[in-house]
Amino acid sequence: MNFLHLLSSEVTQHITIHCLNLTVWQEGTGQTPAKQAVRFRAWNGQIFEAGGPFRPEVSVDGCKVQDGRWHQTLFTFRTQDPQQLPIVGVDNLPPSSSGKQYRLEVGPACFL
Repeated sequence: MNFLHLLSSEVTQHITIHCLNLTVWQEGTGQTPAKQAVRFRAWNGQIFEAGGPFRPEVSVDGCKVQDGRWHQTLFTFRTQDPQQLPIVGVDNLPPSSSGKQYRLEVGPACFL
């Protein structure tokens, strides 16, 4: 991994959270972060979170729709600090219960 970090000038990674009746990023139609918004731990220990200095791009936030169907929230991590990626942990995921579920889809880190 250190070799890739040394040779790269930019890194990207995609993470998708598929959810059923769970909010993982923002609540409602506004830009207000959810009380229990997910946080992502980077390779170097930094935290990507809603409202923080480091945050992912969110191209689709379908998880705020809670209508009994599966939706998804798409996160893109793009940085010129190769030491930040890959993402090594996802924190603050809500607990699954009857009628509330999620699945994580973690894409590879692409070093450029």
